[in-house]
Amino acid sequence: MATVRTCRVVATGLDGIRHSVDVQASSLFEAAATALGLFRQQGWATDALTPTTVLRVEVQAPSIVHEVPLKALDQWIRSPSASPRESIAKRKASSAAAK
Repeated sequence: MATVRTCRVVATGLDGIRHSVDVQASSLFEAAATALGLFRQQGWATDALTPTTVLRVEVQAPSIVHEVPLKALDQWIRSPSASPRESIAKRKASSAAAK
């Protein structure tokens, strides 16, 4: 079973305003998709969420930072799954991102 970690996800709008949210996730793309759903749900960051947006994902304890282009997240969700576990993770991520 994958380890669930706290991740801080940041989206920066064209106006330079940074939006961040902390999420619990067991993969990089799950963190990005969950944050995307929360950003959309709150509405504050919708202007920052363009197809060229790069989400900055910082994995806590130990701190590790990744930057995920939204197009890469979309490609991952749409790509064939290597295992049933990954298929479940993609469905969950897709659902979270659509909120």
